[in-house]
Amino acid sequence: MYRDIRFRIIPNKVLSGGFLIGSFLIFIEFLHFYNNIIIFIIVKISFLFLAFFLSFILFCLKIIGGSDGKLLTMLFLFNPIYLLNFQWLFLFFSIFLLLYLIMGIISYLITHNLTNMNAYEMFFSENENFSKTQKIFIEIFYKFIDFSQLNRSTGEKYLLKSLILFYNNKTERFQFLTQYRPPIVILIFFVYNFLIFNYLC
Repeated sequence: MYRDIRFRIIPNKVLSGGFLIGSFLIFIEFLHFYNNIIIFIIVKISFLFLAFFLSFILFCLKIIGGSDGKLLTMLFLFNPIYLLNFQWLFLFFSIFLLLYLIMGIISYLITHNLTNMNAYEMFFSENENFSKTQKIFIEIFYKFIDFSQLNRSTGEKYLLKSLILFYNNKTERFQFLTQYRPPIVILIFFVYNFLIFNYLC
């Protein structure tokens, strides 16, 4: 969580460590299902495929990164088999997307104002093919930052999305379009533990 909050990047060595620990847990769980090995393997592979498929969709939509997708896939692979069901899987992703949207809206309310809207109008006039849904998504999860902030903002919290330099005549500053990168691991951690706690209660 610290790496994701600070750098918005989860190193592969961290994921590798989690994979080794998870593999050990799967082995222990496997020993309890030696009488139903085929069912155990089918259930694990099925939910691994579903988690990968849903994560891949989120990756293609630019909602999560590659490391986040690996983490989500590993999470469902290592999840205890008694918790694996379709309702649990889809509930996890539904709550995750809802919180992602809420986080984006909060960021929008904090970082956007009337002066920023001028930059969005210029950007949309240069890209007339955007649908209304795409425009809403961009206004929520994308932000214009000043050229002077470029070095310390992109690559971590904000990812540079356009090389076009816009001049905002209301703020009298040159700006770049960036995409807000929320700390996805926090959402994954919160949703997963919320569902575990709800199941135990």
